[in-house]
Amino acid sequence: MQDRKLEQALEIYFQENPDRESDKYQEIQKYLKLRIRSVMELLIENEDTERMEQIEKCGWFSANELENFIRCAQEKAKLRSLVWLLHLKDKKYGYQKKDFSL
Repeated sequence: MQDRKLEQALEIYFQENPDRESDKYQEIQKYLKLRIRSVMELLIENEDTERMEQIEKCGWFSANELENFIRCAQEKAKLRSLVWLLHLKDKKYGYQKKDFSL
């Protein structure tokens, strides 16, 4: 039931020309922001990188959440999503170099 509600909210949010000022749109935006983990997991499952990019531009998640999304994509073996998320991590946060010198 929750997944269906989430899918419906995403469909409304990603309409071609939404009325961004409407109360319904604002409610959906708040709902999606609060459920960002579920939103991204669904998009990862569907390998919908275009919508993942739009969600990322909203600034609704940080580096910690991004790490969890990468782990989720790895566990679900969703290669397209994983590659997109790794590129995002590299672009936004980079990779810390580890020094293994003796």
